[in-house]
Amino acid sequence: MTVRFQTLGPLRVRRDGTETPAGRPQQQAVLAALLAARGRPLTATQLLHAVWGEDDEHWPARPKRILATHVYRIRQMPAFSPDGAGAVLLQAGEGYRLAVEDGAVDMHRFDDAVRAAAAARRNGDPDGAHALLTQGLDLWYGTALEGVPGPLAGRIRQRLTVSRTAALETRLSIDVARGRHAEVLPEIAALAEAPDASGQVLSLLVLALFRSGRRDEARAVLDRARDRAGELGLDPAPELERAHQEILGSPAGPARSGPRGPVRPCHLPPDTGDFTGRTAETGLLLETLAPGGRATGRPAVVHGAAGTGKTALAVHVAHRLRDVYPDGQLYAALTGSHASPAHPGRVLAAFIRALGGDVPEDETDMAAAYQAALDGRRVMVVLDDVEDLDGIRPLVPRHQGCGALVTGRALTGLLPGARLLALGALSPDDALGLLVRVLGTSRVEDEPDAARALAEACRHHPALLRTTAARLAARPHWSLASMVDRVTGDG
Repeated sequence: MTVRFQTLGPLRVRRDGTETPAGRPQQQAVLAALLAARGRPLTATQLLHAVWGEDDEHWPARPKRILATHVYRIRQMPAFSPDGAGAVLLQAGEGYRLAVEDGAVDMHRFDDAVRAAAAARRNGDPDGAHALLTQGLDLWYGTALEGVPGPLAGRIRQRLTVSRTAALETRLSIDVARGRHAEVLPEIAALAEAPDASGQVLSLLVLALFRSGRRDEARAVLDRARDRAGELGLDPAPELERAHQEILGSPAGPARSGPRGPVRPCHLPPDTGDFTGRTAETGLLLETLAPGGRATGRPAVVHGAAGTGKTALAVHVAHRLRDVYPDGQLYAALTGSHASPAHPGRVLAAFIRALGGDVPEDETDMAAAYQAALDGRRVMVVLDDVEDLDGIRPLVPRHQGCGALVTGRALTGLLPGARLLALGALSPDDALGLLVRVLGTSRVEDEPDAARALAEACRHHPALLRTTAARLAARPHWSLASMVDRVTGDG
C-alpha cells in the first residue's frame, strides 16, 4: 500500500493514488503537527499547544481526552494500517509518533529540494539548483495547509510560503543569469505587481526588461522602486542598485571613461542584528586578521560545539573588517558536520567565477587560478562549518593582503600559521546581555534573579538562550520565573 500526504495546499491523504478523507479540522491540525515533526515523537502537551495554543485558558475541557479521540480517528483512516503497510501512528511515552515512508510528505520533499538547491549553488552548479527548485515548486497546488486550524499550522503555513517565494525568486534569478530573461519575463512581471514585491523581484524585472531591449520600461521600474524606497525613508535594495549598475555599464547606458573596475563580490550572510558579547573573542580575531587595521594574511580558526555561535561570530567579524578587505568577501558553507559536505573543488570554481575569472577544467589548475585571481587584492574568505583543515588548504588565500576565517566543530588536520580560538558558553554577563537585547531592559530588570537563573538553566549556551528568549519575547504575559520552571522541568 502506497500512502502520500499532500500539505502544499489543502491537506490531502492519498492511498494507492486515491484521495481519502482527511478528517475534521482539528483532527487535521493534529495530523499536520505529526507530519511536520518528521518522525520525531511529540508529547501530548506539544500537540495541545499545536491545536489550541500555549495558553491553557483557551483549551477545551478535558483536552487530553479530546486529543486521544482525534488520535483514535486518525488511526481509523484508510491510510493508516496496524500491520505497518501504510502510515503508522505509534504511542511514544505520553505522546505519539507518526511513521511514514521517506518521500511520503510533500512539504519534506520541498524542504529537501530547497536545501539541496542551496548546496548546489554554493558548489557552483546553478543548473542543478534550477532543476531541484523546479521539482520542489512543482509540488505546490495552493496555500499550504489551507483551512487547517491551530497556531502550529499557521506557523508552518507562513514558513512554507516564505520559503516558496524565496525558491521561486532564486529559480528566476538563475533563469535571468542563464539568458532566459525573455522566457521568464511574464512570470517576473506578475510577481512584481504585488504591493510587497521584494527588491530581488524588482531587480529581476529591471534586468529582464533591459536585456530584452525594453530599456525605457526597465528604467521606469527602477525609478519607481527607488522613489518608493525614498518615500519610506529606506535605501534602495542592494539588488536594485546592482541592476542599476548593469544598466549604467551597458553600451546603451551613459558613456563611461576608463576600463571597467574589478569584480568585488560580497557573499557574506547578514550580520546578526542583536549580536551580543564575545568582546574578547572579537578583539582577538580582529587583532589576528587586521592588527593596526592592516591585512596580514594569517588565517584564524574558530572551533567549538554546535550552537556556540561560531558562524555568527565569524560573520560579525568579517563585516567589521570590510574596510580592511575592500576587494571582496567570499563565503562558503562547507557543511562538514553534515553527511554530504561540499566538495572543495566546486567551492573553488564558485570563488573563481565570483572574482571574475575563468574556471579551468583541471582541479590542480583551478587552485592556481584561484590564487592568481586573489593576487594583488585584499579579499576576506570565510569558510564555515569545516571538518578537515587539510582539505581546505586550496581555498585559503596565500597572499599577504587577504584573510581567511574558518569555523568548525571537531576539526581534523592542520592549517599552518592559523590562530586557533575555542568557543564555548557565554560569560554570565554576556548571557544576561543577550536576554536584554531580545527581551528589553525593563523586562530583565523587573526580574533580575530570575534572569540570572534562566541564563544558568540554559548553561549560558548561546543557541539555547536565544531560543528560550525568543519564546519569552513572543509571550509577554509569561514571567521569566515561569520560564525557568519550564526549562528546569519544575513547572
